[in-house]
Amino acid sequence: MEKMAWNIESEYPSYNSVEFQNEFDLTKSQVDQIEKDVKALREPLDAQVESIQKILVSADQAQVLLANMSTYLMCHLSVDSSLNEAQAKKSEVSDLMSRMFQALVPVNNFVKACSDETLKKILSHPELVASDFLWAEKRSLKPFMLSDGEETLLQAISTPGLHAWGELYGKLSGSMRCELKYPDRTETVGLAQAAALTRSQEESTRRVAWSSIQQAWTVHKESAAAILNALAGWRHEENKKRSHTEKTHYLDQSLFYSRITRDTLEAMLSACYDNVEQSRKAPLAMAKLMGKKVLDPWDLLAQSPISASKKERSYEEGLGMIKEAFAQADSSMSDFVGMMADKSWIEARVLPNKRNGAYCTGFQKRREPRVFMTYMGSNSDISTLAHELGHAYHSWVMRDMPRAQTRYPMTLAETASIFSETLLHDVLLEKAQTREEKIEFAWGEIEGAASFLLNIPARFDFEKSFYDKREKRTVSSDELTQLTDEAWTKWYGPTLSANDKMFWATKLHFAMSGISFYNYPYTFGYLFSMSVYARRQELGKDFMKTYINILRDTGRMSAEDLVQKHLGEDIRRPEFWKKSIAVINRKISDFEKLALS
Repeated sequence: MEKMAWNIESEYPSYNSVEFQNEFDLTKSQVDQIEKDVKALREPLDAQVESIQKILVSADQAQVLLANMSTYLMCHLSVDSSLNEAQAKKSEVSDLMSRMFQALVPVNNFVKACSDETLKKILSHPELVASDFLWAEKRSLKPFMLSDGEETLLQAISTPGLHAWGELYGKLSGSMRCELKYPDRTETVGLAQAAALTRSQEESTRRVAWSSIQQAWTVHKESAAAILNALAGWRHEENKKRSHTEKTHYLDQSLFYSRITRDTLEAMLSACYDNVEQSRKAPLAMAKLMGKKVLDPWDLLAQSPISASKKERSYEEGLGMIKEAFAQADSSMSDFVGMMADKSWIEARVLPNKRNGAYCTGFQKRREPRVFMTYMGSNSDISTLAHELGHAYHSWVMRDMPRAQTRYPMTLAETASIFSETLLHDVLLEKAQTREEKIEFAWGEIEGAASFLLNIPARFDFEKSFYDKREKRTVSSDELTQLTDEAWTKWYGPTLSANDKMFWATKLHFAMSGISFYNYPYTFGYLFSMSVYARRQELGKDFMKTYINILRDTGRMSAEDLVQKHLGEDIRRPEFWKKSIAVINRKISDFEKLALS
């Protein structure tokens, strides 16, 4: 357990330490000064370029410290959601960040709307020159700007309003208890542990764990429905206010943060639906190996029922498998995994108050990544660890770049993570000697195909249907269940014995306050990474250089421009996506043959 605990004390000894308080006080003084400097600005602002430059540079410096403290507190709360003092300090940091963003509204609004000549002067500052792409993006939002007063008010109330709902979901899920009702006993565990058990090789364990999660969320379904309705209602109301000159759609914010166009999203989803019958062969082949005609909902995350190794793999063994696989691409990737483990930058323990899920985060000051998950030894856990280490590697190869050029969108964030998972699966499959080994190692890929080509599009359709209804009125918990059922039927068809109708409540992504429609970028990253991965043999020894250049460009151009630059392809056309889907279809066909052999 000690080896599976992360070291975050390299940032601060504790959130009660003098070091943490000193940093908070320093940041507070920076924000105080920013507020004074903004109030001191006088019209015309075009004549005060140096003052604006000073404010923007100070804000960037303060934001690094605020992000650092926020990450540190989030790390503590992810491990133990019951830490009320950490939660209180996190709210203080959030309030300070909100104060700074409120103070910056007049400056941000001015820079969004000023002339190109004035913008050029502002960005001539050595510490601002690298943010030219970010400002070009922000200036595209000029038609949807509100007045300084309105923007300030919106920023002020978003922390106790919009984001408070996301915090509530995290608090609820972190404190939730699930009753595992086995035939001979009942155990009470945290939600994260119950979720990890849905990946068990034993069907009886999966069924008990899945049922316990369903029951736990059913008790809280009205709270979950209230959270989703509040988040969507807030976003709809904000969009109405911003539609004073041009109408903005509820998808526009997500597309903006994903750095893709509506044409790209529609091309990708249409390519997926055109292939839905082929994609459904993945869960059907999985069911066949389980001795079933179709999958039960608790089987979607199961390990392979046919395995060369029935035992769970230790944490060290899982890390070793990932290191060995990453070495096939480049020694730098393998060495990176070793460094992450040696420095204890991975949190993998099983703990009662630990939050559900897995993520990669990082400390802005030191430019150091951290990986969070609950590791219980399944193949799915090893894949998840490889996925998150891929994210960490992405940020690591960008650590020497200006911070303004490292803010990549989620669509492109998934490139490195899914590339890493694919690399793990392919290397293990190449090494497999027996049918049992081939099935065991191919299983994760086929499970991934079902997830990215069926489950993620179903999530998108559910969320879109929900937002359409929420524009008119509040949507009840029963209606949310019905919308989930309809979306799952559209994509999974007859491949499941029953749909996971409570998925709207159990899936954290729908309750995230920072951004809506969090899910489709996973399918984007999956298919794009397949396209990148396919270049390995073609480019040979030059591949790693190309791959790293792609990762380094993810924070300084749109997804369309990135793909055009490095792969010479147009992602606004379904043909691009269909080529990646064809690669996956071949993997599914090979798996079907294994299932029948």
